[in-house]
Amino acid sequence: MAKTKLHKYERVKQLPNVTFTQFGESKLPVYPWYAQGYTGMEKVLELGCGKGEHSLSFAAVNPGKLYLGIDSKSHRICVGAEKAMAQGLENVMFLQVRIERIQDFFIQQSIHEIWLTFPDPHLKNRSVKNRLSAPLFLDAYAHLLIPGGIVHLKTDSESLFNYTKESVQSWGGQVVEAVTDLHESDIQGAQDSRFGARDIVSAFEKAAQSKGATIKYLAFTLH
Repeated sequence: MAKTKLHKYERVKQLPNVTFTQFGESKLPVYPWYAQGYTGMEKVLELGCGKGEHSLSFAAVNPGKLYLGIDSKSHRICVGAEKAMAQGLENVMFLQVRIERIQDFFIQQSIHEIWLTFPDPHLKNRSVKNRLSAPLFLDAYAHLLIPGGIVHLKTDSESLFNYTKESVQSWGGQVVEAVTDLHESDIQGAQDSRFGARDIVSAFEKAAQSKGATIKYLAFTLH
């Protein structure tokens, strides 16, 4: 492991806005995101959050909502968690866990939105089941989301975009919006803007655009 990653791993363990999980652990004694101080706040998950760029940006402009960035890589979480503290953002937390296990840490029908921000498209046929819009993941989202709760996908992968539309429809969900070029000027004022889908441009998104990739956006419900 690189020295910088080791330093971040040591720092992140001391941060009060990060919850760690251990292998095989299924329950925590206390879920900080369900503490009394957050009662009544809408809860939004960012899965595979990396450095939490979307969660941080949303938290800054939506103080009445609680944002939870989830990633298995603690050195990535460290960056976002330290920025949240530096900016005084008390409505954003981070959870280090594999996404396959999120049902163990959240109460059924308690999540209002889920963001899938540039997840691995898993282009090889043998890894399609690992896509974050595969049926088993949709089952988990349906378990966690309130009725009418929305899942948002941002991706530069046409394959993942098309697969997700088909997967949601086959599952029995409803596609609310599908945009093949999120930043195209002639969709100004379209429905996606109310979700804030293009208000945040992450470092990964900028890099993809610099290579000529178009950013795709999908919103869907599962209830």
